[in-house]
Amino acid sequence: MQPTILNRDVEIAEKNWRAWQDVFEHVGRPAQNPLLADIRRLSRFRNEYGINRTIRKGRHDEFRMRLRDPKFPLVVLLDDASGSMLDRQEGLLREEFGTYDGGHGLRSVLSKVASFLAPHTFVAFDKYALKGLNVTLGRPRSRRFDSYTEYLSDLNLLLDGEVGKQVRDICRNRYPTQYASQRDRFHRRVVDVYLMRVGGRWAPSR
Repeated sequence: MQPTILNRDVEIAEKNWRAWQDVFEHVGRPAQNPLLADIRRLSRFRNEYGINRTIRKGRHDEFRMRLRDPKFPLVVLLDDASGSMLDRQEGLLREEFGTYDGGHGLRSVLSKVASFLAPHTFVAFDKYALKGLNVTLGRPRSRRFDSYTEYLSDLNLLLDGEVGKQVRDICRNRYPTQYASQRDRFHRRVVDVYLMRVGGRWAPSR
């Protein structure tokens, strides 16, 4: 599929960035990020990003506190640009907190949290984005990704290629903040919107 980044993709990404700017641009310890430090913000996040069903009922705040626990390697996870640490921790947390969600376990939850805490590195592991990535790479829409590491690697290839060039061109002079313009932070948000659109996120229901 010939990639085409639309102005609408940038507009949606900008609206999202401004709505969560204090989270995206937090510069302190990850455990003190408003997304994890404020139970109300995580509750809003869970509702907006559809992750309630991937965490066992009644365990949501416990899950939040586990990520904030000094013993949990949150900093190491966010520093691992390969995504392999995210896969490893998802496997460890799944048995205690996970529910059946179509085979993704807690991977979607952790990837979405990571994409907000470290937007320069991570992008959400979302079912529509998975389909969009496959379509963009000329694969069957339903091809499985066995790990977040695999997904992130393929997405990084997009940013290094024609899709990345289009994103950088269309974003020129349109970044919501100076912080967003650095280290591909906003570019990854735009790519995420693009992939979800291509994957059918906003397609009319039939």
